[in-house]
Amino acid sequence: MSDEPRLLAEIHAARALMRAQALGAASGHTARPNARPSTRPSTRPSHAALWAHADREPGRPVDLAVVRAIRTDPETARRYRTLLGAQALAHAPLAAAASDGAIARRRVGPFDLEILEGAPPLLILRGPDASMPRRIEAWLGDEAVRLDLGPPADGAILLALDPSVPEADQLGRMLRDPACAVFLL
Repeated sequence: MSDEPRLLAEIHAARALMRAQALGAASGHTARPNARPSTRPSTRPSHAALWAHADREPGRPVDLAVVRAIRTDPETARRYRTLLGAQALAHAPLAAAASDGAIARRRVGPFDLEILEGAPPLLILRGPDASMPRRIEAWLGDEAVRLDLGPPADGAILLALDPSVPEADQLGRMLRDPACAVFLL
């Protein structure tokens, strides 16, 4: 992502988080527990920590406190997904998948994702040539997986969902579920 789109994504994410924080404060929910900060610090990660987690490269070390907060605190998970949505070229919070058993397809923004069953199964991602995503992140319940996508070839990105690669196998399993949220980054 070049500097200008990244800056716009960061501004959009910050604005969305500030709105969510204002709505939470108006409804009596705050990001800080009802205790003095000196005696009970907030266990929720900061916006900067969430942004760093959303902007990480696949396979790089993660902050386990942030991961734990995202998985156990619905408010933190919502904030994180807001950041991902602002950063993503396209996302589908709950995508409906059409499947005949051998091929699974779903539409995520201007992109088509298709799983071709075989040995190994292949994920084919097609979309506008001008802006193809570099990463994919999928969420199903409290499970999440993020993978790098290779460069496009002939207008499509191919990713082998090899069962011997745990992350790729998990991504394929998750994408077949209609309740899976998908973020193309």
